[in-house]
Amino acid sequence: MKRILPFAVLLAMCVACHKDTSVGPANLLFQRWQLLQRKRIGDTAWMVYNTDGVYDTEYRQDGTLVYRRDGVIQSGQCCRGNLFRRDGAKIIYSDFTSCPTVFCASVQSVVIQQLTDNLLELNDGAYIIQYQSVR
Repeated sequence: MKRILPFAVLLAMCVACHKDTSVGPANLLFQRWQLLQRKRIGDTAWMVYNTDGVYDTEYRQDGTLVYRRDGVIQSGQCCRGNLFRRDGAKIIYSDFTSCPTVFCASVQSVVIQQLTDNLLELNDGAYIIQYQSVR
């Protein structure tokens, strides 16, 4: 028993110190998200954009992304991933649509910094981007 106790304590300490790299329950990501604001990493001022419509992105459980403008599904979005997978706090995009007249420098992955019922905050390495849930 005396030999097992130190091993059990060591095992408990290792498990307790393991850092969970996921952010929020996975199912919170699976919904429609609309751009709210963004800022450069290190800046304090958020930028808000007025656009020609209401754009949102839907993350589906099957790993597909659906893009909408004013509620209408948009196909063939240049330089945007059509698929994604989540690895802990990281979202990795794939299956990019290329367009012949556009040079794409697409974001390949982002890190989830915050994920709640109504807020998704992503870090793409240059910007912090906040999205609000579309209900």
